[in-house]
Amino acid sequence: MSETLPPEGVVPTPRLSRQAAAAATAPVVCPVTLVLLDFASGPMRLWTGLGQIAWAGEIWEGAGALGAIGEIEETTEIRAVSLTLSLSPVPQAVVDIALAEQSYRLRRAEVWGALLNDQGAFVADPFPLWAGHMDTMRVVDGAESSVSINCESRFIDLERAEVRRYTDADQQAEYPGDRFFEFVPALVDAQISLPAS
Repeated sequence: MSETLPPEGVVPTPRLSRQAAAAATAPVVCPVTLVLLDFASGPMRLWTGLGQIAWAGEIWEGAGALGAIGEIEETTEIRAVSLTLSLSPVPQAVVDIALAEQSYRLRRAEVWGALLNDQGAFVADPFPLWAGHMDTMRVVDGAESSVSINCESRFIDLERAEVRRYTDADQQAEYPGDRFFEFVPALVDAQISLPAS
């Protein structure tokens, strides 16, 4: 059976290092997932185990059985794919934080996979599984409180309409201090008289 090679000039990105791939067949190895949600109020770092774990100079809090990650879809097409991350049940304090969080849309969301040995240490550096932006949040406040965030891959930007206007406000948002469109509103009702020839 012949091995299928990628097209000329295309270099596939390996998910597992040689060390991690070799460790994946060890008698004791635990696959885990790490999630980063970059909220404006401060990044939330979670992982699928219990307790705390350190990686990349940061502490990741264990979500255990409370956390759920939707199916990570892979496609060869150039199109946006979504991913749902959820916590359920959650304490009221987490619900209150989620309800108060306003600036989360289009902020970074990233997911990594990793392998831990029988001592709970990383076999190799975690490898990227998914990256995109947070899109919508659903909060259920009740007996079974839950928080779920729908995230979109970076390709969603290709499907989003670019709405720009020839106005001073739009120009200031993109290029603060640029006065190119400052007098455009005054031209709307301006009467310009040309000299008679």
